[in-house]
Amino acid sequence: MSAWNAPTAAPSSYLVVTGSELVRGDRTDRNGPFLARELVRLGLEPARIAIVGDDPVELEAALAEGLRSDLCVVSGGLGPTHDDLTVQLLARAAGVGLRVDPRLEAEIERISRAVAERLRRPYADFEAGVRKQATVPEGAVSLGLAGTAPGLVLDTGRSAVVILPGPPAELQRLWPRALETEPVRRVLERARPPERRVLRFFGASESQVARALADAGGEPDGVQATVCARDFEIHVDLFGPAEALADELRRRLPKYLFAEDERPIEELVLQLCRERGLSLATAESITGGLIGSRLTSVPGSSEVYLGGVVAYSNELKERELGVPASVLRGHGAVSAEAAAAMAAGAREQLGADVAVSATGIAGPGGGTPQKPVGLVFLHAQSPEAELALEFTFRQDRESIRRRSAVAALHLVRRLLTRSRDTST
Repeated sequence: MSAWNAPTAAPSSYLVVTGSELVRGDRTDRNGPFLARELVRLGLEPARIAIVGDDPVELEAALAEGLRSDLCVVSGGLGPTHDDLTVQLLARAAGVGLRVDPRLEAEIERISRAVAERLRRPYADFEAGVRKQATVPEGAVSLGLAGTAPGLVLDTGRSAVVILPGPPAELQRLWPRALETEPVRRVLERARPPERRVLRFFGASESQVARALADAGGEPDGVQATVCARDFEIHVDLFGPAEALADELRRRLPKYLFAEDERPIEELVLQLCRERGLSLATAESITGGLIGSRLTSVPGSSEVYLGGVVAYSNELKERELGVPASVLRGHGAVSAEAAAAMAAGAREQLGADVAVSATGIAGPGGGTPQKPVGLVFLHAQSPEAELALEFTFRQDRESIRRRSAVAALHLVRRLLTRSRDTST
């Protein structure tokens, strides 16, 4: 007679993100979304993301709740000041003592002495903070430093606790080290990373994609689908054995599907240029440099992107981009004709193979019945072809500018893809 083995329950996880500036809305939380995506990728769906201020009672309560999960990840509150209380409150919630780690103290002291020397301040000003940051819960393992804040892992027996610095770059630098520690590995061994597919569409509305999903039969057993709109792009995440459903969406929305991975549009554009040996330039008015900023955020973009001109005034459009005064007088700076002249001028003035331009009215003022706030003209030009796009997006100023930058990059993608597909 064989024994029946019940399926092992998936491990639970919990995120605690600290900082009063997050609760007040002074800063947007970037750590919670990053960590949640990482945990889902590893097969751990977070039960909750708790964003807590620096109030000790609230923070200790959130930490105590997190300690009831198999994996608790905490970010923030590891600095040298009086309101950085994460370590002390975590130790209290876990029922363990505190100790000064001599190796950590020496390492933080070395960095702090260099800072003190550079600022021409006595090391005594830093000494108490150094000792505070080197104080860790009993049994905690150090992940090393990012800045002067250490990452830590504590095994409470019930929970593996990862404590990371608040600055996103520092947190992301130490996160891979946390995954290599024994307490975290034990949790991950019980997790089952989900089978996942990503389909990204541009030019289709969220309701159009949702309708295609419904017409394809919806979610089969064992499959979960989420549809999310992100600045004109529609992202569909499929979890589980979803190849048949993915095929149906590809078949129903072929002209809108542009990617099946999570690389940002700027990276895809740069890759298309690189594959064809083309250089790229930008001419921006409404977007004020946002297109160039997105392109230069990608490592290695200098291999392709030459630079751009931000020409807000008509005078600069004429002088730096060679836009004819007759175009500006006859059609206005916000017009298809001005956008075309800006793209052509960027190619000529900057010596680029491909250029994209953006002009429009971001508001909240400046609109007219003929040219309302949210009216945007984009133009992309390559050695072989050019494409133009006009749209009116009635939203706030920042959304109009951000979506204009995204749409401009997609216009370049469409131009280069069309050129590639029709080339012999």
